[in-house]
Amino acid sequence: MYGEADLTARPVFSVFDIGTIQPSVPLDNSTINLMKGYNFEMLREKGIESHYKCLVTDEGEEISAKDAIAGKIAPTKCRIKFVNRLKPEFIEGEGWDYSMFGNGKVNNYVHPVEFISRNELGPNSSVWDRLERGEVTLEDFGLPPDFKRGDKVPDHLKPLLDYSTKFEPDDRYPPHKEIIGLLGISPERYARINDSTRNASNLMTDYAFSVGISREDGKVEYITLMSDGLVKDILADAVCTWHEDRLVWKGLGISKQRIRDQVKKLNPEWYEDIQKAKKEAKKRGVEDFRTLMDPSIEYVSPSPEFFHAVNNLFRAGTNQWVQAKVYPVYPQHEESLEDNLDRAMEEFQKVA
Repeated sequence: MYGEADLTARPVFSVFDIGTIQPSVPLDNSTINLMKGYNFEMLREKGIESHYKCLVTDEGEEISAKDAIAGKIAPTKCRIKFVNRLKPEFIEGEGWDYSMFGNGKVNNYVHPVEFISRNELGPNSSVWDRLERGEVTLEDFGLPPDFKRGDKVPDHLKPLLDYSTKFEPDDRYPPHKEIIGLLGISPERYARINDSTRNASNLMTDYAFSVGISREDGKVEYITLMSDGLVKDILADAVCTWHEDRLVWKGLGISKQRIRDQVKKLNPEWYEDIQKAKKEAKKRGVEDFRTLMDPSIEYVSPSPEFFHAVNNLFRAGTNQWVQAKVYPVYPQHEESLEDNLDRAMEEFQKVA
């Protein structure tokens, strides 16, 4: 049987598979929590089930995202259905063993694969490198054989589905034909999860468009629940937040990608060491690439001004997303949600 737990949005971030990083100014990740709750409740109304139950106030009271927004409350906690966290086993000389998934011994668990939906395939997308290496094919994405860099994904093919591992230290994009084997589930369940991912993605993309935001891609996770003797695979973690998705406002990104870009800009040697360690770990069959990194290379944090600007950008973006001034981003200015977000983006651009 599954349990119940409260998740707290911690004021940290993670990039490049390195683990959590403490910023020089705490991130206000209540924006992620509120957006998560709002979107899960939207999907629930459309018949898409998830592990999400409700948001939780500082006093421990349950509250819906709708009521939190009406009361201009931004909780940092949400209540979820809680399941086991199985992890694949690393076997030296052989790689990762996923045989514990789907073997029937544990019925309530997190799936070991993240499901990615792509509405765009930009010329610099890592997908092109994987295509050149033969790790995936255009056919895997449902794309025509003459599809090339710079081409727009036809609307009737959106979203393109892709997959990455969840629990390996270095997120890996296995060939699509291997995914069902990692999950250890039937073709029917796999098809239902893919359908759920497409449906959720399309609903989020359409909603984003309705509030003036373009959604390029996103990822979701799933859990398996055994309930009344029936096995169900339902959405988990988060859906369409600034951390999970690439969202764009008037041609400029509002997402964790902006933090990634700044960290990479300030830490070229550190970033290169990460990439080198990942390649070496694959070559030598080492479980965790981080053990191969050079400890003498120090990480340089973006400035406090940068993280202040990120917080304002995400707060103004969340106001625009939920169409309400939950966050008093610029209380001295009597302006619209859109103007607030324009101002936050302009200020962010100055420090990015």
